Amino acid sequence: MFALPDCAIEIADYYQVPIEIVAAVRQQESGSRGQAVGRVGPNSNGTYDLGAMQINTWWLDQQTNRNYLQQWGITEHELLENECTNIAVGTWILYENITRFGDWEAALAAYNAGNPTLPVGQRYASQVLSILGDQYQ
Repeated sequence: MFALPDCAIEIADYYQVPIEIVAAVRQQESGSRGQAVGRVGPNSNGTYDLGAMQINTWWLDQQTNRNYLQQWGITEHELLENECTNIAVGTWILYENITRFGDWEAALAAYNAGNPTLPVGQRYASQVLSILGDQYQ
């Protein structure tokens, strides 16, 4: 489908997220630039998006008690410098979302917007699913 680092298949298998979903999200988030996309933003809420999977800095925010990533030693620097860590975090978020919401459209919308009912997230989900064709719709 799209060129991915070797670690992506192992990560997708670990989280039981189809590699096609991981590849499509990475393509939507960073295109052919992959990790080179770097730090993007600020977003309207003051956060930034990091690396190939565009991990939002909200996941690192100690003020909102959402510092999930820091409890595992994952920092902004790590997300920007290590594409395998970036893909692992993005895939973990996808796993959490599919577990919570039960279908890929909602899981992808939440990946983008935090909430599967927001129109911006729904548009994002449609874009990612269109990359995949009919396979996950």
